[in-house]
Amino acid sequence: MTSEENGQGADKLLNDMVRDADEYYARLNVQQANQTRIYSAVMGAVIWFAVFAGLGIALYFNVKATEITLDLLWAFLTAVASGAIAGGVMYAVRRQRATKFADLGSLLTKIKQGRVSSEDGLRLMDLMHQAALTMRKQRLDSAFAYGVGAFILVSIVGLNAGFGALAGVVTYLYFRYEALRDYEKEDERYEVAKRDIILSL
Repeated sequence: MTSEENGQGADKLLNDMVRDADEYYARLNVQQANQTRIYSAVMGAVIWFAVFAGLGIALYFNVKATEITLDLLWAFLTAVASGAIAGGVMYAVRRQRATKFADLGSLLTKIKQGRVSSEDGLRLMDLMHQAALTMRKQRLDSAFAYGVGAFILVSIVGLNAGFGALAGVVTYLYFRYEALRDYEKEDERYEVAKRDIILSL
């Protein structure tokens, strides 16, 4: 195989990699947005439940029966406000993490405007790997939040904390497994793609 053919093969490999990276970046943004909304909603619900349960128990043991209705309404509204604020803060924090994908987006824009070099290809793979690590952390955080949410929901609906705890653990383990499995796939793709680029130099 001539050096010209080698160069054409390397260019095709890099162009394919840029196309894959562009699709991956778009998928990351969608996943980030969905994960942020769901995580914020779940955490807001968890805070609402915790505040309402705490205030409700305190009022039950310290307030006269004739006054309990208005006080419970106050506790409910306070819990709703606390949940909304907590959800908003969580949303802002998770949105801030999305800036870790900015370097990947900037490099893709730069590459699309000019010729792709092998160095750009290597840096692109490293940034994709960093983005995958960030998504893994976010999904593991979300798995815990989903577990807590499942515990609360099942405990309330089923009036059984034991079933709630079981549902919470199963939910957490399932989403944790999915997050780690997807990351392992991305990590394997990263190693293979990086090796192919190095061999093409």
